[in-house]
Amino acid sequence: MKYFNLIVAILLSIIYITGHIPPSQGFNLWITSFVIPVALIINHVLLIIFLILRKRSALYYFAALLIGIPYLTSTIGIKYLLSGHNGDAERLSILNYNMGFYLMRTPHHYDNRDSARLALKNWILNSDADVTCIQEFANITGPNQFNLTNQLKSHELFYAFSTDDPGARDGRWQAGTIIISKFPILSSGDVLARENGFNRIAYADIKVNSDTVRIVNVHLESMGLTIRNPKELADPHVAKSQAYTILRKLKVGVFERSKQIRQLADFIERSPYRVICVGDFNDLPYSYNYRYMKKSLKNAFEESGKGFGFTYNGGTLKLLRIDNQFYSSGLRSVEFETLYDVELSDHFPIRGEYMIEKTK
Repeated sequence: MKYFNLIVAILLSIIYITGHIPPSQGFNLWITSFVIPVALIINHVLLIIFLILRKRSALYYFAALLIGIPYLTSTIGIKYLLSGHNGDAERLSILNYNMGFYLMRTPHHYDNRDSARLALKNWILNSDADVTCIQEFANITGPNQFNLTNQLKSHELFYAFSTDDPGARDGRWQAGTIIISKFPILSSGDVLARENGFNRIAYADIKVNSDTVRIVNVHLESMGLTIRNPKELADPHVAKSQAYTILRKLKVGVFERSKQIRQLADFIERSPYRVICVGDFNDLPYSYNYRYMKKSLKNAFEESGKGFGFTYNGGTLKLLRIDNQFYSSGLRSVEFETLYDVELSDHFPIRGEYMIEKTK
């Protein structure tokens, strides 16, 4: 076809553009965020091929890629190469981690659940980060060696524990999110909480010497991705049923997170302080929800991260970056890393360091 490459480039451009449109029930645009990474790969492959062949069609694919550049910078961290002198302003380091394995399962490299719990508790207590935000936090209320909140004060740490369990669930543990700080916490509270106890948004206003920074700890609606045994998927009927189940769960999750993101963004907009918003967003960097956050905030991975920064440590899908740190004006991201050597959960922790810029 004479205009085949032009048509393909236009289709790629449309896919990129639709990523900026709010997800709607009618047009199923919610699925765009899962198509965009595939479009980027195709775009790059075709561009390279036609550049090698020295064909004019390369211009079509280059133009399409220009439209998709925002997604490219969300995929791979390269801006750190352009960073200049960091200066000597006040610094604040933030660590966030979804610790899903802590209560439910035992990582393969630990003998039992208790050894994993103890390792994670000690890792949190010995963290060098100024602020640590944990999602899917479960405080064990039984033996004191596992009871993290009981030990925070002896380590001269402050905390804000967001939970719907004033006592203890089943008399054994309390579920929620927690913000742990080396600096005093002036106030804290909840923005929203789901009935499951884990999906919630909480905040703490932290006094960092002469400045106050609002830390928002986020764990949004799950993607609900549970993949069955590959052997079972050999049956076409089972595979088809699994595909429909995954699509339905993905769709429900997208729309629920869309509501949560708007509530979160509204809360951040009304903040009297500079904001660092971290946590498990359960959304890809190509989603409308991710781009909605970027309307008023910067993303630390994009500004100072390196490589792909994948944060999911699940058994099936590992090429996902769903944990993030966003921050408002008056702050500057100077370092960001994913801690791949910490395998205590089905996520990897991420750590960012910020400069608190002085107001004039």
